Amino acid sequence: MNKSDSILSYMSIDELVRDSDELILFISRTGTIILINNRGCNILGRTADEIQGMNWFEDFISDSAREHVHDEFRSCLSDPEVSVFNQDYPVLCSGETEKQVSWYNRIVTDEDGIIMCILVSGHLIDEHGESRDEFTENEEMYRSAIENCNDAIIVHKDGIIVFVNNTAMRITGYLEDEFLGANALDFISDDYKPLVQKNMTDRLNGKQTPSLYDIEILRKDGDIIPAEIGVSTISYDGERAHMAILRDLSNRRSLEDQLRQSHKMEAVGQLAGGVAHDFNNILQVINGYTELAQGTIEEDSPVQEMLQQVSQAGERAGSLVRQLFTFSSNQLIVTKTLDLNEVIAEHMTMLQRVIGENIVLEFLASGEMIYINGDQNMIRQILLNIFLNARDAMPKGGKILVKTKRVFLDSEFCKSNSSSEQGYYALLSISDTGCGMDKRTLSRIFEPFFSTKGITAGTGLGLSTVYGMVTQHDGMITAKSEPENGSIFRIYLPVVKKDAIVEELLQEHEVVVETSKTIVITEDDESVRNLASDILLEAGHEVITATNGEEAVLLISDSPDSVDLVVLDVIMPVLGGYEAAEKIREIRPDIPLIFCSGFIEGQTDKDTDRQLERSRFLSKPYSMAQLLSAISELFAETQ
Repeated sequence: MNKSDSILSYMSIDELVRDSDELILFISRTGTIILINNRGCNILGRTADEIQGMNWFEDFISDSAREHVHDEFRSCLSDPEVSVFNQDYPVLCSGETEKQVSWYNRIVTDEDGIIMCILVSGHLIDEHGESRDEFTENEEMYRSAIENCNDAIIVHKDGIIVFVNNTAMRITGYLEDEFLGANALDFISDDYKPLVQKNMTDRLNGKQTPSLYDIEILRKDGDIIPAEIGVSTISYDGERAHMAILRDLSNRRSLEDQLRQSHKMEAVGQLAGGVAHDFNNILQVINGYTELAQGTIEEDSPVQEMLQQVSQAGERAGSLVRQLFTFSSNQLIVTKTLDLNEVIAEHMTMLQRVIGENIVLEFLASGEMIYINGDQNMIRQILLNIFLNARDAMPKGGKILVKTKRVFLDSEFCKSNSSSEQGYYALLSISDTGCGMDKRTLSRIFEPFFSTKGITAGTGLGLSTVYGMVTQHDGMITAKSEPENGSIFRIYLPVVKKDAIVEELLQEHEVVVETSKTIVITEDDESVRNLASDILLEAGHEVITATNGEEAVLLISDSPDSVDLVVLDVIMPVLGGYEAAEKIREIRPDIPLIFCSGFIEGQTDKDTDRQLERSRFLSKPYSMAQLLSAISELFAETQ
């Protein structure tokens, strides 16, 4: 690709098309002409092949103007705040004739802010200062181009609007008659009105003003539109005027907000997952020793009741940790092909009891069956958490409407909603007639621990859990709400064919083998390691401990036939559980393995395959009974 092709691929097509009737050229920082359009060749009186490669300042600007124009040009390039600037100076046409031109210069940079080239576009001005190529001549052609422009164009004389294009009317909601004769400041938000007023005054007084800056436009319905504005001086009906080109930044700001929200949620998710992992190890010790203590104390002892309270508190804490893991996408997901309509219908009765009789619950299922690859328990939790929030928003009663349908999402929708794959999705929408939310609340509803109900009313994990579960299903969730107008949640889940092959996890079976075995406990957390050792010693097994995977591998290498089973924490320093298991299986291919982790992110199909045969996975915090049951199952399989 040559340099001209590279520039063309970088610039947007609509910029080239929109300005195609003006003299357009691309030049380097030093003035070398890279590309020029047909109009430019006609005005300068040379062919494109002749012009490309020449120097703009040396070959096309007269000696009298060259130094001043070049100095101003370099000054603007060296200012990082400047991306667009205007100049008026004559150019040499056919090598001799000078023609006065009004120039618009846009600096083109790459993603790193490095200047690639400068887009220079201009229109001829005669000796009276009137434009030959603007509104006076070729008015019909230019009106057509301007009316079909994607940007709003407003022309004003001393602040009084004399022209608007269709785009300006479309994005603001005002009619042409409402624009014409009005003050341009009437359509600017109060926050930006002083800035625009100052720039208008400075421009009328001949002072330097920003060529491009951000403002906010007022819509007729009261909404505010973020916009980028560029202003240039023109001749309109033979009089001096100013043309403002405004670009609606709503979509760009929306994407930027989504990106920031995505990064924030990812960071909070990592924090939540890390806290949950450490808390899991603490809970493992609390719950494990509580269980051991309960087994050593007489059933009628008053201490049993105390230990029961500790055990119940541990279970509640474990539930809280699982919610944190769900938000941080570390919750184990057990998927199978589900008919979404059927799953929702099965839970309607239960959900009605939860929300109360003063709330009407209606389910409008799609006319076709919609199959998703999902975890049925998680779908139930999604419904339950959203319903509970809806119930709290309707203390005096109201209505919840649940609808499903199959939709096709194109690439534009997916790109603007944090997804990368277009295709068919199941749309599950849940709306209520509650009190609704303001914009500030709406922007934070998926954050963990954020709640509007006070510190005693809940953990603030309900909707963050929903966000995590939807994300784990490769889906998207959006929320829309206004004060006193209720809320609506839309959940998009990828659909699958009914005959999709989904791997199912094996159901646990109660197996008890009364045999003493030698077991290696591999765990970097000393408290958890000691707990597991105590549990197994209590059950009559011999125990050897290792602080990381490398130690476990050395133990098996030294005496491969003396060890009957290895318990491995998945995440450890030096050598993790899965990596250690691969080395251990090279020494003892038949040795049973148990993997343990507070993080469940390793439980994808790929990592399930890594465990191979004769292995189990325990999610922390696990109970003594779960550990002993897993050991018994593995020993039973090898008999």
